[in-house]
Amino acid sequence: MRTREHGTGSDKAAQSRSYAIDDLRALAFVADAGSLNAAAKQYSISKSVLSRAIAKLEEAVGGPVFDRTKLGMTLTEIGQVLLPTANRAVTVMRDADEAMRSAGAVPQGRLDIAASALSGQKLVAPAMAAMAKLYPKVNMTLRVTGRGPDPTAEDLDIVLRVGRPIERHLRSKLLLSSPLALYAFRTAAAQHDLNDPKTIERLGRIVIDIENVPPDWKLSNQDGEKLMFDGAPLAHVGDPMVAIGIMNAGSGVAFIPKVYAEPLAKAGAIVRVLPEWTGAVLEIFATTPARRAAVPAVRAFLEVLEREAQKLAAAG
Repeated sequence: MRTREHGTGSDKAAQSRSYAIDDLRALAFVADAGSLNAAAKQYSISKSVLSRAIAKLEEAVGGPVFDRTKLGMTLTEIGQVLLPTANRAVTVMRDADEAMRSAGAVPQGRLDIAASALSGQKLVAPAMAAMAKLYPKVNMTLRVTGRGPDPTAEDLDIVLRVGRPIERHLRSKLLLSSPLALYAFRTAAAQHDLNDPKTIERLGRIVIDIENVPPDWKLSNQDGEKLMFDGAPLAHVGDPMVAIGIMNAGSGVAFIPKVYAEPLAKAGAIVRVLPEWTGAVLEIFATTPARRAAVPAVRAFLEVLEREAQKLAAAG
């Protein structure tokens, strides 16, 4: 007697072509980053996981979703058809993640932060240490960057940025407000007249490429007099910590927020140049996507960050 078999034919084909929403997200991540390696690094997902996800999609649609080249990976026609759905999958999972994180009362789970190396060292690191003691279930990561990325686009919870953000989808809290001032290496006082503007020309300008900080240095004193330094710089750097490193090696003058630089000057690491002159007031904001403002871990860290900023302002 012949019996009817189940799970054969088209059923088996359907099973072999199964895929999950995470596989669609992988397509969006790789398409955005341009390669498996870049996507793995950018989104903190292993290369093997991404590769398996892409393979499952290709099995499901019956063809390649990417063209592989020496320069990276580009979407095929099939991949381009899938990309809008893959992007929606990213949005759906992100919304679900935010809803789950907002539902709990106790801060816990991941917390992704971005800041410059100097802000990271002087402000974020002490806040992370305090947060770890208060809420040990929060898993924090810090991305060091000289550019203040859009936290929504980069899937970050909190970003420290210079200047108040204008994007409507972001919320911001002023952490620090400090004038810019000139500083040089610690031996400069013995070798140069630090009240002489020509000192800047002799030592060389170290220009820090940060958003909302112009490369030309404008200063004023209490009498309303003005100074401008716009000559060719000794170097361009992407973070104040690099400028401090160059100065400590014996070269250059940098334009740094006093709130960060004064504790270093008091410790004897650097010295103030033209001490009667200051530049524009720099404002540092903690920025977060509006939809994540209700996440307990985000709220708690912003409170801790504000307390650490008050300590730093008092010390500086």
